[in-house]
Amino acid sequence: MLVILDRPRLLRLIAIVRDDHGIRKRERGNAPFMRMEASGDSLKLSGRVVEATLPATVLEPGVLFLRVARFRHLLNGLRAEKTLTIQVNGDGLLFGYIRMPLESNDMLLYPDPKTAPARHPLERLAEEEPDPQPESPQLPLFPGLELPPPAAKQPGKRSRR
Repeated sequence: MLVILDRPRLLRLIAIVRDDHGIRKRERGNAPFMRMEASGDSLKLSGRVVEATLPATVLEPGVLFLRVARFRHLLNGLRAEKTLTIQVNGDGLLFGYIRMPLESNDMLLYPDPKTAPARHPLERLAEEEPDPQPESPQLPLFPGLELPPPAAKQPGKRSRR
């Protein structure tokens, strides 16, 4: 995947599309994945709920799934860049002078957008997991022992404390 695009516009759209709002910084490792699809003459960003498209020069199409928090913070560090080239290959994600390896950053690359899934495989598996089995009823401590019913209070008698 090789794309040339406007960095400020990309940052604005990431802020709209990302699904990690309200997640604490230390929990962002489990944040939902964002889907970036480069095809035709645009880059499409997809979260769980919102999708956005921005014009881009796509030299190589592809789909990348990534957790967006770290990517967004690194993009903010390239403030002097107006136009940004993003390249993703088997080695990792390259933009500006920054390289992020795919494996250590929970990223998946699909070179052909037609064969790429709409959602990250881990998110689909999490949704398809069956609900845990209900707990078995609690067995009595002494199986043969029957307790008498609690005594009813008689009207007019006061209990002593």
